[in-house]
Amino acid sequence: MRTNVILVLLLLMIVLPALSRVVTLEGLVKPDLIVVKGNKLYVLEKTSIYIYSVKDFQLIKKFGREGEGPREFMARPYGAPMSMSFVDGQLVVNSNNKLSYFDGDGIFLNERKAFSNLVLFQVRDNFVAIGPSVDAEKRFRISYRLYSNDLKELKNLFHTNISVNPQDFIIMPISAIGHNPCYKGNIFIAASNTDFVIDVFNHTGKKIRRISRNFVKEKIPQKFKDETHYWFKNESMYKQFYDGIKGFIKFKDHFPAIRDVHLADETIYVVTHKRKKNLWECVLLDMTGREKKRVFIPLSRYVPFTYYPLLYSVENRVLYSLIEDEDEEVWKLHIVNLF
Repeated sequence: MRTNVILVLLLLMIVLPALSRVVTLEGLVKPDLIVVKGNKLYVLEKTSIYIYSVKDFQLIKKFGREGEGPREFMARPYGAPMSMSFVDGQLVVNSNNKLSYFDGDGIFLNERKAFSNLVLFQVRDNFVAIGPSVDAEKRFRISYRLYSNDLKELKNLFHTNISVNPQDFIIMPISAIGHNPCYKGNIFIAASNTDFVIDVFNHTGKKIRRISRNFVKEKIPQKFKDETHYWFKNESMYKQFYDGIKGFIKFKDHFPAIRDVHLADETIYVVTHKRKKNLWECVLLDMTGREKKRVFIPLSRYVPFTYYPLLYSVENRVLYSLIEDEDEEVWKLHIVNLF
């Protein structure tokens, strides 16, 4: 009997995260991105950035608005979203046509010109750009490319199968596009549209490692297909075009191995498509690809077709996941210890 109890407890430790704390973040309507850094939590919503204290989750500051000034941002109406990341302690906001630099308190430092259709992440003296480019078949697909500090293209790193050509099929589920693939001078890319493969490049674009793992393929059920069509039919951006695009929505036979890749704390956090009710599987790997553990984590509801990242961040081995409570019409932050 004692052996059975121990086995059950061990199983629970593997498949479930530690008990989470849940707090409400005031002021949010439709957030786009969350980043936790040190003792602050940053939330991007349209062209505004909210800074909350991790200590008590009270709002410290809100800054940014739509415009072309030095403390203003222009959101892209379609395609690549705005982004934010940290480089050498500075908050870098990539909006339409520019990179804006702030200190951790949201004080403006400087800005520089950038691209209108690419999301940029700095890796040492270069940049990784995520956005459309022409592949070997002369088709425009979302890709990862390396650019120099003066924004000259150096090399292509990987093409996803996400097409941005008119009249092309929308292949569902879409390939993983992780927010900020750069970590400590290296670049980590989910480099397969189907398999569990992560390619690691150094800042010059040289591949230094491939991480691959076996996984059990999961067939895509009819329920997923129905839910995807329902989303396109009702989502504000697509519903007026649904009758025209529904015939172009196609489905893979199986779910891709990787849904998202997040880098923090000398750990590669890989979210898969495997679920247990409202929880999603997260595989924790060290930097060489050795598995540390697996947990199931709370994440925001599934959005079938978007370039925006999942609403979560990890700092000091703690998951911060932002999930809408549709009954109360508020956004709640789930805080989970992953180790």
